[in-house]
Amino acid sequence: MDASALSSRLDAVRSAGGFAPEVVSDFAAFLSAAPDEELFRISPLRYAAARGQGEREALDLFLHATHAGLCDFTWGVLCPGCVAFLTTGGGLRSLAERRRCEMCRAETPGSIDDWVEVAFTISPSVRRIRFHDPEALDLRRDGLALTFSSSLAPDDPFYRTVAEHLHEVGRIAPGAQQVVAAPGEPGPYMVIIPTLHAVLHFVVAPGAPAVFDLAILDGRILPDHAVVAPGASVVLHNRTARSVGWVMSIDPIPPPEARLPGMCPPPRQLRPFVTGKRLITSQTFRELFRAESIPSEGGLELKNLTVLFTDLKGSTEMYERIGDLRAYDLVRRHFAVLREIVASRGGSVVKTIGDAIMASFSEAAPAVEAAAVMNREVLLVGRPEDLVLKIGLHSGPCIAVDLNDRLDYFGQTVNVAARVQRIAEAGEIVLTEPVFGARGVGEAVRAAGLAAVRELASLKGIAGTTPVVRLR
Repeated sequence: MDASALSSRLDAVRSAGGFAPEVVSDFAAFLSAAPDEELFRISPLRYAAARGQGEREALDLFLHATHAGLCDFTWGVLCPGCVAFLTTGGGLRSLAERRRCEMCRAETPGSIDDWVEVAFTISPSVRRIRFHDPEALDLRRDGLALTFSSSLAPDDPFYRTVAEHLHEVGRIAPGAQQVVAAPGEPGPYMVIIPTLHAVLHFVVAPGAPAVFDLAILDGRILPDHAVVAPGASVVLHNRTARSVGWVMSIDPIPPPEARLPGMCPPPRQLRPFVTGKRLITSQTFRELFRAESIPSEGGLELKNLTVLFTDLKGSTEMYERIGDLRAYDLVRRHFAVLREIVASRGGSVVKTIGDAIMASFSEAAPAVEAAAVMNREVLLVGRPEDLVLKIGLHSGPCIAVDLNDRLDYFGQTVNVAARVQRIAEAGEIVLTEPVFGARGVGEAVRAAGLAAVRELASLKGIAGTTPVVRLR
């Protein structure tokens, strides 16, 4: 542990994030004393739950810590079948690339909404842990931690099956080969190369070949399946330029023709983790990590995003009434208030457009909470007749893109949200049905003391009528 590096960087986190002293001191103790395995692919959500801390504050804490050099974060595509953590070397930019889980023999969806995890690991410049040198790890102890997401519960039946049936582990030098004896009991097995996400599936069956050769390449094993005799000699050839470790275990997800009676893939048990969508809708992430960009071609698809638009009622008349300088100051201060409200509820301001803002949220309920608070707090900035908001929200699929070095969103969901805002009256919030019917929104509306009025609205450029709910 580099005490001086830890202290100076924690001071930067404290001042930049405005965290309470006890929050930073608890974090310092965690980084200093936690076991190595707890500092590898950390979930800020589980960190928060263990300490009774708010999830948003914990996520902001880890983002500020990463920006200060205390941690690093990794984007990982999770396989829905086995929850393998398929690392993405190019970060956010590489998420659009298709990935295949060799363990499940299937393409992974790579959905940033629910199957992309962002995990944090302590920086080696602050404290070295054994996971910083994966080629030297004891794979009997740590091989599965490299292979799977830390969000896969240790008591998950799948994880437990693999962990309890480790037959052999080993390591092969670059260009070398190693002969391993296949298990003596018939059944499905696999060889995993954790650092490469490469898997060989093989079946032990009487009468099969007694010798089998395979080649370990960067990212895969050739061939990727085989049938061998009990106790057969499996010859592993390392064709890569680095040392690789391997793990031999029972295969919990064999192909249907090789499954033993009663064997089927058990359901997964996941613990809370930060999804890619939750991260990119964080105001702190947008401000601290502007270099994290979306793929230049095609963007990233989101299955569901809540988009919020605001605008000032009668802003042109306000400029005329009180003068440009004073009006501009009021608009600037109202932007600051809205940004703080959005950020405190886990959202982010995407951009300002004249006197309006566009904001994004991973969930609908916090967006509605933010809208209700906006209408109250903006009245404290200036006179009620000067600053009155019109707010509209819509949820649905959209495309995240990199526009002018800024994360932005496009698609019909954004268009509908903008049109809904335009039909709002002064001081009114208008929601579409997908927002109003989302989890937690009813409670948010009641807590804000708002009355809901349903109607069918004609939105400019949108065919037919759109069911909306006006909150007053």
